[in-house]
Amino acid sequence: MTTIFQGLRVIDLSQGMAGPLTTMILADYGAEVIRLEPPDGDPMWQHPAYMLWNRGKKSVAIDWSCEAGRAQARQLIEGADIFLETLRPGAAEVLGLGYDIVAAANPALIYYSLSAFGQHGPYKDFKAYDGIVNAKSGRMRDQVGWQKNRPTFRAVNDVSYHTSMYCFQALIAALRVRSMTGRGQKLEGTLLSGVTSPNNAWRLFEGQEIPPDLYPGETSKEAASRGELVADRHESDPYTATPSQLCAETKDGRWIMHSHIQQDLFNAWIDAIGFSWIRDDPRYRNAPNLPNAEDRIALNLMIFARMKEKTAAEWRDIYRRNPDCAGEIMQTTQEALAHEQFRANGHVIELDDPRVGRMKQVGPFAKIADYPARITRPAPLPGEHTAEVLGTLPWAPPMITSTGGNPRRPLEGITVIEAASWLAAPFAGALLADLGARVIKVEPLTGDPYRKMITNDNMIRAFQGKENVALNLKSAEGLKVFYELVARADIVMHNYRPGVPERLGIDYATLKKIKPDLVYLYAGSYGSAGPDALRAAFNPTMGAFSGNSVFQSGEGNRPKGDQSPDPISGSGVATGMLLGLAARLFTGKGQYLETSMMNSNVYCNSDDAFDYFGKPVRLVPGKGQLGLEATYRLYETADGWVFLAAQFDGEFQALCKAIGREDIRDDPRYIGWEDRIRHKDELGAELEVVFRMRAADEWEDVLLAADVACVRADAMSHLRFLHTDSHVRGMRFMTRTQSPEFIQHEQNGRYWRHAPVVKFSDTPCADGKPYEGLGEHTSAVLGELGYDQATIALLLEKRVIKVTEREQEVIDQITFQPAGSAPLST
Repeated sequence: MTTIFQGLRVIDLSQGMAGPLTTMILADYGAEVIRLEPPDGDPMWQHPAYMLWNRGKKSVAIDWSCEAGRAQARQLIEGADIFLETLRPGAAEVLGLGYDIVAAANPALIYYSLSAFGQHGPYKDFKAYDGIVNAKSGRMRDQVGWQKNRPTFRAVNDVSYHTSMYCFQALIAALRVRSMTGRGQKLEGTLLSGVTSPNNAWRLFEGQEIPPDLYPGETSKEAASRGELVADRHESDPYTATPSQLCAETKDGRWIMHSHIQQDLFNAWIDAIGFSWIRDDPRYRNAPNLPNAEDRIALNLMIFARMKEKTAAEWRDIYRRNPDCAGEIMQTTQEALAHEQFRANGHVIELDDPRVGRMKQVGPFAKIADYPARITRPAPLPGEHTAEVLGTLPWAPPMITSTGGNPRRPLEGITVIEAASWLAAPFAGALLADLGARVIKVEPLTGDPYRKMITNDNMIRAFQGKENVALNLKSAEGLKVFYELVARADIVMHNYRPGVPERLGIDYATLKKIKPDLVYLYAGSYGSAGPDALRAAFNPTMGAFSGNSVFQSGEGNRPKGDQSPDPISGSGVATGMLLGLAARLFTGKGQYLETSMMNSNVYCNSDDAFDYFGKPVRLVPGKGQLGLEATYRLYETADGWVFLAAQFDGEFQALCKAIGREDIRDDPRYIGWEDRIRHKDELGAELEVVFRMRAADEWEDVLLAADVACVRADAMSHLRFLHTDSHVRGMRFMTRTQSPEFIQHEQNGRYWRHAPVVKFSDTPCADGKPYEGLGEHTSAVLGELGYDQATIALLLEKRVIKVTEREQEVIDQITFQPAGSAPLST
């Protein structure tokens, strides 16, 4: 076997970004992906990103108008391992492709239905646009921007990206279940699941009132300093920014985004820029935590002036010599693609495309030592392989020799050791925990520094569902415990910088000797190679690197830090771990893998992660941050705001008819999609007048009735949407759990969290795994390893481990034997 998914057959009937990106990754690693062109054609072929998202696939044009054509589609699915569809709910059944029909002929089929808001409920027929999901769910109302007291367009396609990652992870988990039981199952995902990633407020305690809906600019700066997610930080404004997160202009007019939320990193940066003197100044010696606003602003102004003394490249060289400095130049995704660090890690490949010639594209999603991706074929022309593929029908359904077992959950029986801190990598562990894996988070005795931000929903989201073991890996006894955990584990994941695992003795070469079939993943920031490999990185600095921030900030505006890169990276880490698990599933061998924050975030921007001669410039939001074009943007109405998504010709024609403006439809300037983009300002001005004539709710009703995607964008905050919207409640999108860590908020610590993001028909995920505290499971886990209470007490005394205060009180009652008299393990 030369690739992970060699011999795996996938039928792809998806449109947009999320579905095609999922199957692209499968194709990159060896799956045979056959794309069925949808019944009404796919206007997204007009978007150049389709040349990336469909690389390595075959394309078949089915005659959907006749039973013979539909029978051919059914035969393809009945001979496949995976079927992924993004049809409107109920459409597959109309075409004779419903799950019950095809699964009767192919019981091993894994059938994935992906929609905007689910298969049932009042929003089930909403079209699957990121903008529609973001607007309806309140994310545009909560989106930080330069405009005040109104929604801001969410430009970055993180909803589709996260949905794609969740889809891939679920498919691999379902393949694992199938290998055990011999049976496939039906999976359901939604674009709405993409909003469950961190960086959105979501937590509500039982009985708690939802706070008033405020726009970001209406929130106090004190809330921002506590790490809450609702304030507009304005990192490029010295009067509102905090010294730990500054976006400063340099001598040559470039901007550098900094993030030094750890005190040691802030100190290193202050030394590197020549500001060590502040430690001796009583006004600034407690920086970056300066409660006096005048002191904070004064320090910011001095730092901003200092940054203007050198060019961006000069500061980059200084930061490379001082790798604890977390600062990155604001750049576009195109610049990221050409960056020497990105290329040093093998993140760029080249293909010859029949439409545009030589093409540079973002490369494989993850590095896999023994079974790397093989990307050799460009995207097909629509229908290119019709005769070739249909000529091989009929296909026999896959025959699976089951290994035995009947798991209740998708990843039941899988144990993950997470030795990672902050948000990006730990979020991945939470995702695998929701899928049923046992995730053991190994932390230092002082805890993951992120735990200090107890009011931060990001932290709670990333730490939920895990068993928490506090362990001193720098001690011989602590390392011994870690090795015993590894011996029983399937996956080890860490995000230490290169060289640290070797110094600690937890590198792959060492752990592989303990567990030869171990899946080992390094969740890096800049990867393991190149001039930036040792540098620190945090959420907004990777937003600067990947193009997130420039894209989101709006043309002509000062750049603003984007806070989505950590969760984007975390979804990618989870995908990397599932890739490794798939490799072991199909080969029986363990694997060393790497993901990087760089690559995951460029994947999120993959609508621009390619280049060729004559490539059109990426559409970006204007200064007002309303949208990308006249038919994909926010509009003010008589009493609020709506978001419109009607880019394609048929949608635009339906829009013009519904608003009574056939004259716009027939205007030569607006005939085709490219025409409307070229004249977006004129068309936008005409539609602005139209939308101000009616109320937002009325526009939503009128246009949805005409099958034009348009929703109110300012109805409520995202938090209120999650907990009060009838459709969301009907989906059971949120679920209740409880934690002793929150009894000060609710007498039993009960709170509402997201339910798992994908539904499995046969092996449902477990709802409601809670957040728990540092060392909560230390004693229980050590007990499983054979440690008795006396030995645990001894390890506590020697500061090898830590337990909760509640358990410490119990252990303090134990009279244990003298040191050395009790065995450390069975």
